[in-house]
Amino acid sequence: MSLEYIEQEELKAAKRAARENKLPFVYWDATEVEKRIPFPFPILGSYIPKGWQRIDELFCDSSGFGDENEPALTSEELIRDIKEYIRWYAGRSVGFALTRCGEFQVYVGVYLQD
Repeated sequence: MSLEYIEQEELKAAKRAARENKLPFVYWDATEVEKRIPFPFPILGSYIPKGWQRIDELFCDSSGFGDENEPALTSEELIRDIKEYIRWYAGRSVGFALTRCGEFQVYVGVYLQD
C-alpha cells in the first residue's frame, strides 16, 4: 500500500467516524484486556471525538507474524502497553482506536476523556 492510499483511507475513516459519532473503545479495567482479542477498536482515522484527546499513538503489527525485536509492537506488547495506560490513568476513561491501517501494521491511538 502506498502512503497516499493509506492517507486517503485515514481521511475516509475520519469522515465516517465523525458521521457515525464513533468513540474510542474503553476497557472496564486491565484484567479485561486479554479477554477482548481480537482487539475491538473502532477505526477513527484522524477524527478525535468531542470530549476526548489523543495522548499517544502506538505502532503495532497486525499480521500476527511480528517479532519483539521489530519496531512494530506485537500483540503481547500491545496488551502490556494498554494495561499500563489503564493503570497510569486509573479512575479516568482511557480509550483506544485505530488511526492508520497499512497492510501489515496499524497505528493505535490512545485517547483520554476530558
